Amino acid sequence: MSVATGRRERGIVLLIVLFFVLLLTTAVSTFQRRATVDSLIARHRDAAREAEALARGGVELAKVLLLEDRMREELDELRVDSADETWALAASIPLPVGDDAVLHLQLLDSGSRLNVNALFQEGKMRDEQTLVLLEVLFERVVEGLPGRPEDNLYDPRELARSLVDFIDADEAVEGSGGAEDDPYQRADPPYRAANRPLLSLDELRLVEGVDGPLLEALRPYLTVHPWVAGDGINPNTAPPHVLGLLYHGVSGDYRLADVDSVADVLAGREGGTLWCDESATNERCRPLSSVVEGTIYPPPTWSSEVFTVISQATVGEVTRTVEAVLDRTEPHKPVLLSWRMR
Repeated sequence: MSVATGRRERGIVLLIVLFFVLLLTTAVSTFQRRATVDSLIARHRDAAREAEALARGGVELAKVLLLEDRMREELDELRVDSADETWALAASIPLPVGDDAVLHLQLLDSGSRLNVNALFQEGKMRDEQTLVLLEVLFERVVEGLPGRPEDNLYDPRELARSLVDFIDADEAVEGSGGAEDDPYQRADPPYRAANRPLLSLDELRLVEGVDGPLLEALRPYLTVHPWVAGDGINPNTAPPHVLGLLYHGVSGDYRLADVDSVADVLAGREGGTLWCDESATNERCRPLSSVVEGTIYPPPTWSSEVFTVISQATVGEVTRTVEAVLDRTEPHKPVLLSWRMR
């Protein structure tokens, strides 16, 4: 064998060895990457399961807080929900529940929003003020929408009438006697007005003239709970923008609460005052009429039976949230009205 032939054979062998080394290196690298990805997926899956279980547990904790609140009310002989109670303060206290895990719990009483269904009774408007209040509500919300006012295509009066027609039990258009289902029958697919209390705020999207952006702008102001036999806003828990919807007046001359009235209500709350009905005798109570004159429509709510629970659990980088609606009419056995996991 010549020297050149030997060198050529050794070169071929070297190339073959390098090829298999490269192949092995690539296989090992691929295996390591796959193992890393599989490990991350497994950890993410485990964290997701843990976060879901933790979020569900938050709802159970909320039930305990609501039961404790009702027991305290019975003991104090004063049924008033306020923003300084334990269930309301839970939102400001993140709960560490283990290594790399935390639970955030928020409870909202139905009185902290204006109940759309409380504006109706027995299939018709509770009072003629319903239509006016809805109109001024739409005006306020539409004014706060982004964009130039001249580009706004919403008509608050028509929106108010459409909402009344959608909920009231008759089939006539408010103020005209026409058929309220006409615009809904032209939809694809066609549908009819609900002619009943709203079961969720999402149903507002079915009302003529209400689109996605307007619905989202309405959410911070409105609720649909309780579905029946509800009243108005709780001045002890409602945020400032909702307190501005306290619709009050004398002899039919109604108006929304002004900035000064809202500031007085909030100042009283910060000072430990409970805004109560005129008949309340508790020393902490002060009649709401002392800062908001006249009759309030719809009548204020002082204590709620329906609460929205937002339970958010984070484990590592994974977050799961449960949004549940609870009815505590029987506090020892609360009823779950809705449940959504996201």
